[in-house]
Amino acid sequence: MKKPIFLLAAVAVVLAITNPNEAAFREHIRKKEGIAGTLGMAVADLVSGGKKGGIQRDNFVIASRFYIGGDGILPREDLAWGIAGFFIETKSYPASR
Repeated sequence: MKKPIFLLAAVAVVLAITNPNEAAFREHIRKKEGIAGTLGMAVADLVSGGKKGGIQRDNFVIASRFYIGGDGILPREDLAWGIAGFFIETKSYPASR
């Protein structure tokens, strides 16, 4: 009985350590979208009314949800989930259309 609990705890620790941050998500967008992604993030940072910038993160310890807006000017729009150093996109970006 202790083995499955230990294994589950070890997996949770690994996921928490590899949980991507906002800088990793910005780099992911830059690599995927190129100059259009960089410009889009810059515009979102300028239009955003918050101090953090356009792209923000909800941290859930083993995973993160990245979103844009929700602070006044722009409506909140979920972009992706980050887990174990990877990103699962929930929204397609304008540059990829």
